[in-house]
Amino acid sequence: MITFFNRKEVCVTFDMNRQAEIRYLLQGAGIDYVIRTKNRTESVFVRGGTTRAYTGTYGNQQMMDYEYHIYVHKDDYEEAMYLIREKS
Repeated sequence: MITFFNRKEVCVTFDMNRQAEIRYLLQGAGIDYVIRTKNRTESVFVRGGTTRAYTGTYGNQQMMDYEYHIYVHKDDYEEAMYLIREKS
């Protein structure tokens, strides 16, 4: 089980295809992972907020709206990083 205390981050990306590719690699190797998705365009009144309420979204690149953080158990970190570096 992966918790806040025993996890390590292996990737941060804004690319949905990249995070799907990494998840596929980890699944294929039998490595458990947790993914946290952060919507960077949420209003200030939702979960701590962002600058959207002040600036709007006009001119923002839609591909930058979601930020993906992928974590694995700290014991699997080296293997996960090897897979990501070698297979990607």
